[in-house]
Amino acid sequence: MSVERPDEALQNVLDWALERMEKNGYEIASKVAITSDPTLTIMGYAKKKDDIRYVVVADWALDSEMLGGLVLHELSHIYATERRIPSHDPLIMNRALAEIGEREGLTEREMGFLVDAYNHLQNVIVDDMVFKSMDEKDIKLTRKFFSGWVSELSSGNPSLDAAMLVRNAFAIASLKRHGIGEEDEDMTDRNRAFTASVGNQAEDAYEWIEEFLENASAGWNEREFTVRLSEYLEKIVSLMREDPALSDLR
Repeated sequence: MSVERPDEALQNVLDWALERMEKNGYEIASKVAITSDPTLTIMGYAKKKDDIRYVVVADWALDSEMLGGLVLHELSHIYATERRIPSHDPLIMNRALAEIGEREGLTEREMGFLVDAYNHLQNVIVDDMVFKSMDEKDIKLTRKFFSGWVSELSSGNPSLDAAMLVRNAFAIASLKRHGIGEEDEDMTDRNRAFTASVGNQAEDAYEWIEEFLENASAGWNEREFTVRLSEYLEKIVSLMREDPALSDLR
């Protein structure tokens, strides 16, 4: 069982992040607390317990330069949940994933990749709040962080390659969405090498997914979000079902 511990330095980071959020028009109504977890393998996450919203941070992330950005990110998820933004409605997510999973006969691993893809969509939407709340130093760190997400080599497994392609698209779209400096040629080159190694369909699918994530909107109503989400998931599943042998025959 994990043990979460309060920390004065963490509280200072939370207070700073809440102030930044409020200053930019994203005031959180809920009571928010912050803790650390020595067993956590990811940097952090948000949860609700006893009417309190918690930001939970991994112990190993406490000294990270990205800590402030992480707390802003989790607070943005909390804000989106409070405001009932469709991307953060678990009923919409569960219904969409269940429908496509049953129809396509997806494996547990493939369903996990679709959940990751859904998380990328959520993240690109809430990160609009994060980027508005960060200073220049934080933005530079974030650009470096996203650069490390871009894969160059394909695995040869269609399902895994589809997941990697979506992650590449998310990283690049996140920066393009906010016009951060000039285009990162290293990221672009690595992604081009990746999509070329996967096959022809991957290049077209990448362009569609990257554009979709770049333009995803928190302003979509429930119906519009549901339709767009279905298109997004269908595109990813079509990549998972791609037979590498067929690419050689084109």
